[in-house]
Amino acid sequence: MNQGSLQTRYLIIGAGLSGLSTAHNLGSDYVLIEKSDSPGGTSGTLNYKEFKLDNGIHVLYSNNNSVIDWLQDSIKIQLLEKKRKCSVWINNSFVPFPVQYNLAGLPIGDRLSSFFSLVRPRIKKQMFENFEKYSQAAYGDYLLDKFVRPYNEKLFGVPLSQLNTDWLGNYVPKPSRFKMLISVLGIVSGDYGRNSIFYYPQDGGISTVASKLSSSLRITPTYNSSLIRINLEKRKALLNDQTEIEYKYLINTMPLDTFITIIENLPKEIAIVAKQLRKNSTTLLHILGKGKISRQEHWIYVPDSSIPFYRITIPGNINSANCPTGLFSLTLEFGGDVFKNLAMLENSLSALTAMGILHHDIKELEFQWKLLNCGYVIYDEKRESSLEKVFSFLRSNKIWSIGRYGAWEYSNMEDAILHGKNIASQILNQARTCL
Repeated sequence: MNQGSLQTRYLIIGAGLSGLSTAHNLGSDYVLIEKSDSPGGTSGTLNYKEFKLDNGIHVLYSNNNSVIDWLQDSIKIQLLEKKRKCSVWINNSFVPFPVQYNLAGLPIGDRLSSFFSLVRPRIKKQMFENFEKYSQAAYGDYLLDKFVRPYNEKLFGVPLSQLNTDWLGNYVPKPSRFKMLISVLGIVSGDYGRNSIFYYPQDGGISTVASKLSSSLRITPTYNSSLIRINLEKRKALLNDQTEIEYKYLINTMPLDTFITIIENLPKEIAIVAKQLRKNSTTLLHILGKGKISRQEHWIYVPDSSIPFYRITIPGNINSANCPTGLFSLTLEFGGDVFKNLAMLENSLSALTAMGILHHDIKELEFQWKLLNCGYVIYDEKRESSLEKVFSFLRSNKIWSIGRYGAWEYSNMEDAILHGKNIASQILNQARTCL
């Protein structure tokens, strides 16, 4: 974008799925800017030496398939339908996921421990002052200590006692104690979780979704263009190339904590509450090599606190188009910033070898690192009240902050697309009312 001045009705910050969906549903009279050179944001793909490497697990799943149908029928994305295959590495063995309904996969001593912790008296609902208390009541002490606590503390980077239960929603289904108890006997009934059936681009790489959505837009996004300052009084935005954009409505999808810092003359009260918003970064390590991975899972959860990463994705199992013939890739996810940490790399390779994932037939390893500064937002006691004040202030200035990081929430790709659709409808209706 050249230096100078522009005017637009709608200024959209970020060409991730929520920003692209907003533009698509607004239809016209918008400017969509994106700081990188391609669309997708966190739902992007690194294309490297014929590998397609997503930012960890990024698959499509839906409550009612309305978004899936829209992507296939309107945006013309060819999607593969997959039945989830994943496991949990627990006590030096792979247990089918979800572990709470596959307890027969545990050694006999662990099965008994889980059984007896489940038949103890439950904590009453009013005692669920945090996620730790909820998990103890829902899963029993065994699963709390072996899976829930170590896994989530690696992911979020804080003790479970600092997390509330607002983020659970449909992402952590309400557990059935009866089904957990009978699973000790090897009785497993049905599939569990929203992503038990998921969808993925036929050509490989989750960025296909963003690329196709971007191609459907009437006005092409402006790439390599970032927002550096906002003047609320004049409703003007300054970009990194000194272009000034005058707008009537602004839709933000960049991380909320960062967005707040670029607003000129921000009221002190808003600055204070915005600093109470907490997050944990995520570090990705893509391991590429020659050979074949013997595991068939799409991804594997690793709660073991002695292992630095919390999850493994096997991109070639999600779609064989993600890896060249004869080669493989693994994506490890770590909580926090351990970017290019050699000790973490060595410990991770040792762990993968002990798990039997890397073996003597695997050769010519290569590594690609990536840091996501905003990986998971932290649902603590101050989050809700802080967001109410921040969003109220932004809306009073015709600004909406949406998407996983703009809305400061735990959500998936379907949610991001729906955020864009819903906010576009809301803004268009508001604009019509003002005519």
